[in-house]
Amino acid sequence: MTTMKSVILAAALGLASMTFASAKSYNVVLNTAVKVGPAQLAAGSYKLALDGHVATFTNVDSGKRVMVLVHRNDAGVDFDRTAVDLVNQNGTQRIEAIELEDTNSKLEF
Repeated sequence: MTTMKSVILAAALGLASMTFASAKSYNVVLNTAVKVGPAQLAAGSYKLALDGHVATFTNVDSGKRVMVLVHRNDAGVDFDRTAVDLVNQNGTQRIEAIELEDTNSKLEF
């Protein structure tokens, strides 16, 4: 019976890891430091992952993660690349929105 439980547990863990591994992430390159929500991101390359209303920016070089709340909206058109919309707010660059490649999703911060 213990062997059967081990097989079931291994299968469940394998399925869970496949689900996690298949989660879509997006590459974002920031040429300058920016604010996103209440957080500050240094210039650099990031992987952007989404989980519900939470966007996680992971710095490719340092592994540092920043999580912020986001609104995901249907833009009505598919985007052919991931693009970051910046605004200058009191001398500071702030991410206003990100259009996600191969989707019709626009993230608003």
